[in-house]
Amino acid sequence: MSGVLEFFIPNHIADLEDAKKIGSDCYHVEGVCEFDVPERQQLDDLTRLFDALHHEKSPTALFTKQDLFLPLYSYVRAIREKSGQSTVVTRVARHKICHEVGERLKKLLQVAVAFLKKQRPGSAQNGALEVCLRSTLKMYAFLACNVLLSVAPPDDDESPSGLSQQQSHRKRSRRDIDGSFGDDGSGVDMDGRELVLTALVELCSPDVMQLWPECRLEDSTLNLVLKMCLHMVTLKQNVGGDAQSVGGALALLFARASNCILSKKSVANSTELVTPLVELSLKSESASVFLSKLVSDIEQSETSVGFGDELLRAIFETMSRAALYEAANDSAAAKNVACFFGEVAKQSVTVVVKMADLVIPALQSENYDIRKAVVTCIAEMVLQRYTGHARNANDDAVRNSYLKELLFRVMDVNAFVRNHVLHTWERLVESRAVPKRYHLAVMAALVGRLEDRNYLVRDAAMTVISSVLRKNWFGNVLNSALVKSKLEEALRDGIVCFGDTSAMEKEIENTRAQFQPAMEVLGDPLDVNEEEVPRAVEVEGAYISREEDAVMSDKQTVVINRIVFYQNTLCFVELIKQALQYACVLLDSKTERDVIESIKLIVVCSEYRVQGGERAFLKVLVMVFEGEIKIQFAVRDAFAEVVFNAFNRVAASSGTRVAASAQKLISLLRCASEGEVSAVDRIFGLMKANPALARHLSAQFVEAMWSIAEGSIDADATDGDRRIAMRIYSLLSKYVWKDLRARKDSIVEFLCSDSHKDNVLLSYVFAALQSEALDPQFRPIPADEDVRRHPVLRHVVNHLCRRTEGMASWMILAEAGVNVIHTLCEVPVMVYNYILEYYGSCENLETQPNRKAQCLFLLGHTALKQLVAVEAAEKAQLKALEEPTKGVAQVSPKVSDQTDSMHKELGLGSHELRRHEIQELAQKRKQAIISPGSVWSRFADMIVATCRKKFSVYADKPFERVCAVLALCQYMIVNEGFCSEHLSLLFAIVADKRESWVTKVNVVIALGDLVCVHPNLLGPYLSVPTTGFFKLLVDEDVRVRAVTIQVCSHLVLGEMLRIRDHLYTIVKLVADPDETIANNAVTFVQNLAMKEKEKIGNLIPPLATQLSNAMPFDKFQLAMRTLLERVEGDKATDSLIDRLCQRFESFSERSKKKLAVARNIAFCLSELNYTTERTIKRLTSESCYQQYRHWLRCADVYEYFKLIATKAKKQGRGGPERRDRAAVEEWEARMQMDSCAEADGEEKTSVAVAQEAPVE
Repeated sequence: MSGVLEFFIPNHIADLEDAKKIGSDCYHVEGVCEFDVPERQQLDDLTRLFDALHHEKSPTALFTKQDLFLPLYSYVRAIREKSGQSTVVTRVARHKICHEVGERLKKLLQVAVAFLKKQRPGSAQNGALEVCLRSTLKMYAFLACNVLLSVAPPDDDESPSGLSQQQSHRKRSRRDIDGSFGDDGSGVDMDGRELVLTALVELCSPDVMQLWPECRLEDSTLNLVLKMCLHMVTLKQNVGGDAQSVGGALALLFARASNCILSKKSVANSTELVTPLVELSLKSESASVFLSKLVSDIEQSETSVGFGDELLRAIFETMSRAALYEAANDSAAAKNVACFFGEVAKQSVTVVVKMADLVIPALQSENYDIRKAVVTCIAEMVLQRYTGHARNANDDAVRNSYLKELLFRVMDVNAFVRNHVLHTWERLVESRAVPKRYHLAVMAALVGRLEDRNYLVRDAAMTVISSVLRKNWFGNVLNSALVKSKLEEALRDGIVCFGDTSAMEKEIENTRAQFQPAMEVLGDPLDVNEEEVPRAVEVEGAYISREEDAVMSDKQTVVINRIVFYQNTLCFVELIKQALQYACVLLDSKTERDVIESIKLIVVCSEYRVQGGERAFLKVLVMVFEGEIKIQFAVRDAFAEVVFNAFNRVAASSGTRVAASAQKLISLLRCASEGEVSAVDRIFGLMKANPALARHLSAQFVEAMWSIAEGSIDADATDGDRRIAMRIYSLLSKYVWKDLRARKDSIVEFLCSDSHKDNVLLSYVFAALQSEALDPQFRPIPADEDVRRHPVLRHVVNHLCRRTEGMASWMILAEAGVNVIHTLCEVPVMVYNYILEYYGSCENLETQPNRKAQCLFLLGHTALKQLVAVEAAEKAQLKALEEPTKGVAQVSPKVSDQTDSMHKELGLGSHELRRHEIQELAQKRKQAIISPGSVWSRFADMIVATCRKKFSVYADKPFERVCAVLALCQYMIVNEGFCSEHLSLLFAIVADKRESWVTKVNVVIALGDLVCVHPNLLGPYLSVPTTGFFKLLVDEDVRVRAVTIQVCSHLVLGEMLRIRDHLYTIVKLVADPDETIANNAVTFVQNLAMKEKEKIGNLIPPLATQLSNAMPFDKFQLAMRTLLERVEGDKATDSLIDRLCQRFESFSERSKKKLAVARNIAFCLSELNYTTERTIKRLTSESCYQQYRHWLRCADVYEYFKLIATKAKKQGRGGPERRDRAAVEEWEARMQMDSCAEADGEEKTSVAVAQEAPVE
């Protein structure tokens, strides 16, 4: 062994050249090695060098022949110490060194292991060979680690000279495209790094370390390895993404090196070893991910046999301390700590269970990301360790403590944590990991979160509640009435079994305690250790001991369990009903996710028959008319889930499932309004447009609905169910018109049959027949068709002409019949004339009951339909005229020149002439409807005469009066001259207080149409806000006011009615005592604010004055605040301030009206935005100040101006302080001085005014 100097890795590379620093008895490099290999020659130089090394027979040639090591040393020295080098080492050279060294190191390790296996115990040791092997291994490790510790130069540094800019750019671009995969900046690709790391892992293995004395590596070698590991873990390319193999090798290498260091006791404790890695984890996400991989590898590898547990505890102690202290004020560090805990929970839940005493306290961290990660750890422990049959009492106690902590964290101060905890509970529910004793407590906590201010938390709570319902914690049917009846029955059985009520109640209480969260007594709710767990088990076992004290028979036990189950179910149902109420409220939320999650919860409640679920689902259906397409699709999907998918999961035949779906839809629409039925029509259209949902509208479903309607499936179905089924079939006919074509004979047979058919049912049959026109093969009924022989028309005409006692239902049938004639006939006026002539030929029309009312109803409807037919024919002719014009435009110019030039000048034969002729002909046809000689003109005098008679004449014939007024309105729509003559009569009718509300409502709707059709005629009647149309806004009947506000809103927002001067007549209905009317008025104000955004400043000042004494102050605030929120921009605000200040009247302390006006104007001013100097300067200007100066003596007015001053001082755009703050404070002081005069008296006056009712 003499003469062989062993190689030791130096602390600094240059130390290898200094024998004094490295030691005279150690291997060192003689002479200074200068690196001067040009960049282009480096690859060739290294190739020659490694080829020479390869041809050496000795595996230790790198150590024994210094001329082989010196060139590689010069490369490494140039890589690590770039400051004194004129030439840099290229990426290609680094790549070559690392790959070759890794390959040579692996082969040498195999030689070393083979050598060690040949060494027998007690045989002579070859010390020189061992020194050569150790030194060569350390040389290769020295070369590889230093290359991986370095940072490769950028492309510009590789070619500083010798190449033009163009060549350099071209070279750089190619490298960007063909660069090494997964490059971490060292210049070595992923395969090279993995090769080196794998070899170093083998170097640290126990088999190889037998070469070293005491089987332990030197500290210098271990330090270099750890230094390289710490450098590499900070780079994402070595840990995340596709670098799983590199990250795993790094983790294993770090674990083995740490085990070696701990075994040598080179550090005082394991905490000192992991502290640098933890510090890097706080700064780098990739380092935190690596740390989680390290924990996983320590758990799975043989390292855990040595110092693995000690290393793990040190890691978790340090990270927990960092979570509580270092990461408290560092968001980046907190995210990395959270990343560590989250990754460990997913990969190594066993370690988390062992280190739970260190993980759980991190819940007290001030950072919400860390708390979320710890919640994830708790969830994984509960799911993977404490769920299943292989549990004992200790496990249940620990699990219950964790669940209690999760239940407590539902109320965390941070919304993101609450949201995460709720999603964690969802996972537990889906995995059935929630014990029965926590069912009610969890549901109560979830319902409580529905009031959370954060929409994410609300949505998560609704999602978890839906998941709980689907897991059937308390059965499939959650109807409170049914559960109460079952509970009463169980209580009666209990009294029979026990005889004594007190004994039964005692046992019920004892049993119910088993279904409540366990009351563990732990020293620290966040600390669960082995010593304290038995105490918790003792407390939990107290319930069992109580059961043993009072022994019950099997029958008594069964009865008590039934009672407790039904009591808990009833509590659960009440909680679900509360959740359903919250969901219904959130349907009106402005947040889209709130609405969608509420819809999902309502769907589940409806599926499990929660009381009020169907009513809530009908409210959901109407939302299909919302503007947001996502909400429309959510309603569509909800409808498909409730009506179709809920039965598709049942194990039954397809026919049975389709029939059940039909019955379900009928039951939903039993109490539905017209709007809700229209929503179903819209949903059918959305489903038809979606191929995945269109399959539900199958021929089987249509057949089932028709069979129920005609009575062939369910003979015991009520008339109401048959009506609903026929109406649904009429809606389906619009989208499945092929079925209507095939079922035409069945419909005619049904019309001819003797089965019971009421007017409403027949009206829906006629509505279905209208869909026949949607068939592309449809041909209209010709004009020469005999009405009495046509299979459909003869039934329609028969029902329109027959006598009836049920006038209300016959009008529904008659309207549907007229629509069928209008849709299916080529010339419907021929059929109209036939019907009206029949009524005209009837004798004693006045004396026959309801006969005159039938005639009047048909007169108005047929006249209106004839007008529609004329306009439709006009549009069709104009459209046909436009289509040939497009084709004629391509004709050769020679053809057009043949036209007579005189005709061109006169316009004869031109396109405009033909268009004018079509329009003129249509106008003549419209005039001819009620012109002398027409069938409608013949009855005009009878209609007018009937309407002129007083209401009392028709007290016993109300339908005759209603139909006459309705026909008058329809005649007025059809003919402008007739409207002009009888418009005063129409307003005289609605002015009569004794007139029925039905007549008034019909007139209001007709007036809305007349405003659109004849706006010039209606103008004089809409100019005075206290007469005519607007008088109906204050009608005594609520139904009249409700319809009037809807019609007015439609006309005003559609700009068909301009009433800006008396807009207050509609806005003041916000204070209407009827809730529906008030809500409609609020909706009108909101829509008006959005529509008149640019002109809103012109509307507010007059409204503030006009509404001040017309409505209570709280309602005034509600109406005006909506308008004031839309005032944007300095210019608009400036102008509005000026106008509002001009509305202040002269001061009077005795005038209640003036006090109310001043207070309301001050309120309007306080709602404006004062973020800029311009607005506050306008308000404090002398011209404006003098307007409100005297009113500052009124306490209410002064409070609003103080609010403005406070707001102005806070709303600085440039920071907390405003440049005009001094001016604002001066204005505030001036107001205080002006308000001091007679302050006490004025304050009393203001209070009296506030309590006073609005003065009309």
